[in-house]
Amino acid sequence: MADILVFGAHPDDAEFGMGASLVKFVRSGASVAVCVLSRGEAGTFGTPEQREAEMRAASDKLGGELEVLSFRDCQILDTYEARVRLAAVVRKFRPKLVFAPYHTNPGTHKDGSAHPDHMATGAIVRSALRYARFSGLKELTEEPWNASHLLYYMVPQSRSPTLLNDVSPFMEEWESIARCHESQIKIRDGMILQILRGIRASAGIMMGVAYAEAFLNEEPLAFDIGSFLQTKGA
Repeated sequence: MADILVFGAHPDDAEFGMGASLVKFVRSGASVAVCVLSRGEAGTFGTPEQREAEMRAASDKLGGELEVLSFRDCQILDTYEARVRLAAVVRKFRPKLVFAPYHTNPGTHKDGSAHPDHMATGAIVRSALRYARFSGLKELTEEPWNASHLLYYMVPQSRSPTLLNDVSPFMEEWESIARCHESQIKIRDGMILQILRGIRASAGIMMGVAYAEAFLNEEPLAFDIGSFLQTKGA
């Protein structure tokens, strides 16, 4: 079981997409599981074996649990079978909170977050959470489970985030964990970590902090006046 379950299409998605939040969650005492659908075998850098070793090293350093599935890179599709497979993972971990890449991204082919596998994973997870609740699905043997919330990371540039998480104190540890994906540090001419840090700095500006990670939610959230009355110094 885990308080938080994060889905990613590829070995580095969770750490690159929302890794500082993962550090914050685990260091605050939450139990976290990361489910990776593929081994990234179609990528330009790194072999499947290398990438699996890298994601296991990142998981060990984070202190969460890791579930690795056998989807094929660049062939992750929103099918009934895929939904059932992810629903089984949801039932296994029984999380309160689930994260997935956002399912609709109009970015160009050069936008890494707009990878078809990312969008397909988000769409599959959205349906899988529904399937996980249904007691009549005979393909699922675990007890039904109703996760409380689904939040999306990899927010498209065309969308404003609905939630921001201050990760300023956790950035150095995030980078240490992200660097476990050594083969992927070569992306964007070796500038990928600087780019990811810049994305978090931009989100931080919206929140009035040094660094933040951005998320989208599609469901109405309960109004809590206490959270709005919390103030910070200027």
